[in-house]
Amino acid sequence: MKPWQRDQLRRALEQRRETLIDELKRDAARLREGRSADIDDEAVVDLLVGLDQADLSRDAAELREIEAARHRLDEGSYGICADCGAAISFQRLQAEPAAARCVECQARHEKTYRR
Repeated sequence: MKPWQRDQLRRALEQRRETLIDELKRDAARLREGRSADIDDEAVVDLLVGLDQADLSRDAAELREIEAARHRLDEGSYGICADCGAAISFQRLQAEPAAARCVECQARHEKTYRR
């Protein structure tokens, strides 16, 4: 991977990290506030709280993936497939900067660990 490509991907990871941190803070604040003050239907409140919790969970998982990618960048293993050791294409990393696997290994991983 060329230095300019690595720099571009590092910036993409940093930008997404900042966005996720902001989203997590907003979602957590909404959960702390509660929504029942402006909504009368308790079932609707429960649904909204559940959705907020799902958002928090999803964003936290993505943030962990980004932190792991940043660690790989720092240690020099970024862009190397965690399963087969092949280089992950720049195009894949542009689309998914936190990718830890090449397309083939990711497909195999998803097939194996699909819920």
